[in-house]
Order: sequence, then structure tokens, then C-alpha cells
Amino acid sequence: MKKTSNIPLAILIAIMLALGAYQGRRVGFLRESEMFYRWILAEATQLRMFAKTGETDPEAARMKDRELFDRVQQAVEPHITTPLETVDEKGNAISRLVALTKDETNDRIVWDLARSPVLDAERRDFLAFLREGKLMGVSSEFDPNQIYSGEGGNVGLSNIFFGFRKVAANFVWLQVDKYWHQGLMHRMIPLMQTCVKLDPTFVDAYLLGSWHLAYNATAKMPDTPEPLKKFNPKYGVRLGEKETYYYLAIDFLKDGIRKNPRNYKLYFDLGFSIYKEKLKDYANAVKYLSEAIRHRHDRWVPRQLYICFELNGQYEEAKAGWTDYLNKNLGNVTEEPKARRFIARNDGLIRERNAEKALERANALKDSDPAQAEAARHEAERLRAEAMDIWKEMTEGPGEPDSFALGRIMRMEAIKLIEEERYLEAIAVLQNAWSKSAPFAEEALKMIIDVKLKAGIPLSLSEKKAVLRREEAEKYRNAPVEQPK
Repeated sequence: MKKTSNIPLAILIAIMLALGAYQGRRVGFLRESEMFYRWILAEATQLRMFAKTGETDPEAARMKDRELFDRVQQAVEPHITTPLETVDEKGNAISRLVALTKDETNDRIVWDLARSPVLDAERRDFLAFLREGKLMGVSSEFDPNQIYSGEGGNVGLSNIFFGFRKVAANFVWLQVDKYWHQGLMHRMIPLMQTCVKLDPTFVDAYLLGSWHLAYNATAKMPDTPEPLKKFNPKYGVRLGEKETYYYLAIDFLKDGIRKNPRNYKLYFDLGFSIYKEKLKDYANAVKYLSEAIRHRHDRWVPRQLYICFELNGQYEEAKAGWTDYLNKNLGNVTEEPKARRFIARNDGLIRERNAEKALERANALKDSDPAQAEAARHEAERLRAEAMDIWKEMTEGPGEPDSFALGRIMRMEAIKLIEEERYLEAIAVLQNAWSKSAPFAEEALKMIIDVKLKAGIPLSLSEKKAVLRREEAEKYRNAPVEQPK
């Protein structure tokens, strides 16, 4: 005979319902913990990358992110046992939690903390603040009133309310692309913001949106003369219409970083496309490219970091980076020669810089300690000779000579002629350098103007204009900071 169960059907149903309820609560807890965990990563990145330089969003003052994150840091401090360096790249003190989040390999520890009883109170408050819309770190969550306050948003609400936010974001982006081809930039911007509000993980929207702002919107705009710029209290700098678009692109990428702190592409575009290429702000380019290489990245990312090290005058760091790159690419017929060339470049630049410092010491000591002054002069000559040997070696061999090294050779020749007060010959060398060395062309023009001013030689009309622009820039750079009215 078939054996029947003695458990009544009602009890079986009750057990199944209890198990289902338990599993539902478990899934809900994990989902809430994951949101909390991602917010912790975003806030730690925000604090480490932006707060120390005052690059915080003014809206943050009325939100609860910083207050809550301070509590989180205090709560977990005794529970983080991993050995950590609790200072950032500039030597500023950071908490153990912020230090922990610098390395992706520690993400499991952060996840365990986010769902642990240690942060029960903070997790509950996080969920409450989230419901009340008081968190900047998750402000891209769907808000119909905020999204549709801008012009040009033609998205069906039914798409979103049925859970198709990513699909809706893709449709919005198609509309952005349509407006771009129609030249309607003013309609694109609110739609780009709508798109990332619908899907905060749509990284390509952040990348393409920032490109539209910094490049396409400004393509036909002239640079704003200094007298026509106005002080922008949000960014703390003087900006014209064109330059404002660069900072809008920065804001857009920083919002992307807040929502996707582990994606290298956002840091790369911020450091390379905006700070390096558009603003020529090499210190910030180094800052964000250094962060990009902390995360899984493509091969060209460290190359751009090492180039920005060089542009920022950090020649030792650039040389060390290229040396590491060389060791990883030995035998690569394209990358090995490139690395060796950049190592030589920075070797030459280090010697040039140290020669200039030695000459400064010589001039400072010439009256008080003539013997030390003479020794410093000899050191400068030795370093110059070593640099010249490096540059000459880079211009020899088959093929076209290295244009960067060629420019450095002519620069050193011009400096020697200027020291000997042979100004016309120095100008001739610099004019030749301007035509033959593209990397040195801009500096050559500046040196020609300086030599002419020093020797009392008349300037051309374009040179007079360049001097005027330089004086205007200096005037406004040294002007007192304007206070918002």
C-alpha cells in the first residue's frame, strides 16, 4: 500500500508560506544591503577624490550623505583589521574605511561590513533617507517630477513604471542622438540628464554626454578673452560661455563617478579628455588618471598618466612609470621602443631641470660664497652636457629625427646664446625650432617674445597681441577672489 503523509495539508501550506516569507525577507535584506554597500563605495570615493580640494556639490550641504557616512566610518573603525595606509596621495589623513575602499580587492570586506549588525542603525537610516530623497549618492533614482521638469523629454511613463528603466534610457539616448544631428544642443542636455537618472549605470551615456558638452558644443566657439569672463562662484574660477561647457562636462563625469566608482573610463575621460586636453590642468589630469589605473583598465590608460606626469613636471614619476611599462613589454616591437624613448626624454628633462636649479644656486651664492657658486656653475654645465648627449642620441639613426629632442637641442642652444647676449642669433634659432619641432613650437614663440622684450627689439602685431593676452591673464590671476553677491 502507498504510504501517506501524516502532516495535514494546512500545516504544509503554513510551512511553505513561512519559508517563502523568510526567503523574501532574506532577498529584501540582501537587496537593501547591496544598495547600502554601493552607497558606501560612492561616498568613500567622493570624500577621497573631491572633498579635499573643495570639489563638492553645493547641493550636498542640505543632504544627509556626509553626516551618515561619518557615522558609518566611526562605527566600522574598530572592526577593520586589514593593514592600511591611512593617508591619501597628498598626505592628508583619511579614515580606515576610505583607505579600505581604495583597493578593489577589499570590496568583499566592505560588503561584509555593509550587511553586518555593526551597521544596523546606519543601514536603517540609509533606507529612510533614501525614501525621503535626502541622499546625493543615489539621487539618480527615478523621480518623475525631477526628470520631466526639463524641456524635451518625450518618454512614456508606462515604460518606467513597468520596470523598463534601462529600455527607457536607451530610447532617451536615441532622442539625444537625434537632437545632436539636428544641432539642438539646448534640448540634448536635459535629455542626457534624464537618461542617467533612468539608468545610473549607463556609463556610455556619461562618456558621450561629457564629450558632447566639452567638444561638440564648443567646437565653433572662440576662447573667451579674460576681460569678458565672469567669476563663477560654484567653480571658483572666471569663465566664459565656452569654458562653462568644460565644467558642465566635469560635473557630468563626476556624477557618473559617484554612481559608478569602480569604472576606470569615467576617471580616464575626466583626467584625459577634460583636464589634459581642454583645460591643460595637468595636476588634475594626474589625479584622475592615477585613480583610473587603480581599476581594471586598458593598456593606453597608464601611458596617458605617464605623459601627464611629464607635462606636470613630475619627471621622476614619469620615468618610473615608463620603466615599469618597458619591463612589461620587453620584446614588443611597438611598445618597447616607445617606452625607451619616453624614458630617455624624462632623463633629459631631469638633467635640464637640475641644471637650471644649479644655476639658480650659483647666482644666489656669487657674492656670499664665490667658490660654491663656481661649483654650482660647473654642475650646471655638466648636467647640460649630459642632457644634450641624450637629445642628440635621440635625433640620430635611421628615419626622421625625434622632433621633441630636436626642439630641446635648439632650446638649449638658444638659452646659451641668450646668456651671451647674442639675442638676434637666439631669435633665429628659436624661429627655426618653431618650424621644425611641433612639441616645442608654443614655448619657442613665448621665448621669442621674452628675448625681444629683453633686448628692446620691436614686436610684431601678433606678438603684441600675445603679450596683451598674457598681461590680462596675469592681472586676473592675481586679482582678489570675487565674492558672490
